Amino acid sequence: GFFVNPFVYRMEHSSQSRVLREEVFGPHVAIIPFRTMEDAIRIYNDTPYGLSLAVITEDYRKARVIREECEYGLGYVNLPTIGAEVHLPFGGVKKSGTGIPSAAGLVDAVTHKTAWTINHAKEIKMAQGLKTDIE
Repeated sequence: GFFVNPFVYRMEHSSQSRVLREEVFGPHVAIIPFRTMEDAIRIYNDTPYGLSLAVITEDYRKARVIREECEYGLGYVNLPTIGAEVHLPFGGVKKSGTGIPSAAGLVDAVTHKTAWTINHAKEIKMAQGLKTDIE
């Protein structure tokens, strides 16, 4: 059969780089150096895709900033990014997303939630302290 060899390489960030502008379906890792966390966030967000993200850090404050500032559908801290969790809604953002959640998020996507409160008593007690009978 056919297979694609893993492809790991180091490169400087370039908004025009084809490997950073197109979604690669294969074992592909680009190692892009950065100086500050702001640079890392800018580099990560500078793509038309955003399926998943993984960050390795012992500083959970940095992980929180990454969580808040990056554009992604599935996020991991100190775990590999596999791109799917069966018990969580699935989908990325930008061109990686279909807008259709699966698993736990599917019910919310295809239903309309309502809330009902039922009074089984024979009178209505209002917030103002007034009462009236139910006929």
